[in-house]
Amino acid sequence: MNGQKTLPGIREDLLAIREELFDIRHDIHAHPELSLYETRTAGVIRRELEKDGLTWKAVHDTGTVAELKGAAPGPTVILRADIDALPINEKSDYPYRSENENVMHACGHDVHLTALIGAARLLSRYRDSLRGNVRFIFQQAEEFGHGSQFFLNEGYEKGAERIYGFHVSPEAELGKLILSDDVDAASCDYMHIKLYGKGSHISKPHLGNDALLAATEIVTALSKLKNRLNPMDKSLIGIGHLTAGNAWNVVADSAEIEGTVRTLSMDVRSRLLVNIKETVDRSASLYDVKAETEFELFTPTLVNDPDAYKTMYKAASEAVGAENIIKQPVPLGFGGDDFAAFSQTVKGCFIHVGTGTEERPDSKVPLHSDNIYIPDEAVLIGSEILVRCALKNL
Repeated sequence: MNGQKTLPGIREDLLAIREELFDIRHDIHAHPELSLYETRTAGVIRRELEKDGLTWKAVHDTGTVAELKGAAPGPTVILRADIDALPINEKSDYPYRSENENVMHACGHDVHLTALIGAARLLSRYRDSLRGNVRFIFQQAEEFGHGSQFFLNEGYEKGAERIYGFHVSPEAELGKLILSDDVDAASCDYMHIKLYGKGSHISKPHLGNDALLAATEIVTALSKLKNRLNPMDKSLIGIGHLTAGNAWNVVADSAEIEGTVRTLSMDVRSRLLVNIKETVDRSASLYDVKAETEFELFTPTLVNDPDAYKTMYKAASEAVGAENIIKQPVPLGFGGDDFAAFSQTVKGCFIHVGTGTEERPDSKVPLHSDNIYIPDEAVLIGSEILVRCALKNL
């Protein structure tokens, strides 16, 4: 790329807008919004894009896409961030802690979107040096699991050669990065099992078909199924919710089970879902109860593309030094991120920005904790990596 900024140039440019980026992050953190309700958040994003002369389009109300066209023709690169918060009551000691009861940016999406705003600001200033285009995607409803589909349904991945994104990680120190050259995160399915039995008085159980007993049998059977799975397949079945019956003295005529199925391979996923349904049906039949099992794919397995990985590694090395990159398979483990849906159709790479510090023990608690502390500096690191990834393709 002609005129590419030098290593200190990009960093200096980011430091020059450091305080305005931190102010944006603090404002977003103080006003978190749940999946599909990110109206105020979208307004802030769009206002900041307009400051950089970028025209934006709304995607399914609260999502936002903008495209920066370089001075010369070339490929299109996508930079993506998520924007939604979680239904958690914040207990951190931030001076800019959440003002919305039971809503919190406990997964760092406030950092992600602010970093992308910073990347858009810098790349807009580098427009005359760009040979190609940068598409900025601010995606809603990542925690809901389907936010990426709103963009894919409208074809915003089309024409792009690469896509890059990042996630904060309290598992690494601030200034360090975690990167995988293969699988980054698991697929994530929502599992919903409905059971239909027959009610009767509890004193005459032989006249009913107990959906509650069937449900407990299914939970036990699925636990045993986990133990029979090939460990090399690396999969997980988790049950988080069970409800049954309507009264203490009535045989339950219905029950519902909710859980998740996660794998590190989509092939394994297909086989496992079949095994689960067979296990559910077999267990329900023991009590003459009808079972309906449904799976909803929230996100596929996230696999980093080899070519995109090489670009990300070079960009990350320039940002923090190669000695600060931790090469680790499956950084998110059985966690999921629907960045994966984009990277199924566009060559992509996802990296994890460390946020832990010795001074703040609450910076090392897990994501989704109600007191997690994420340093502002993660915004600058994430933004620099995104900028460098774009420049290396353009």
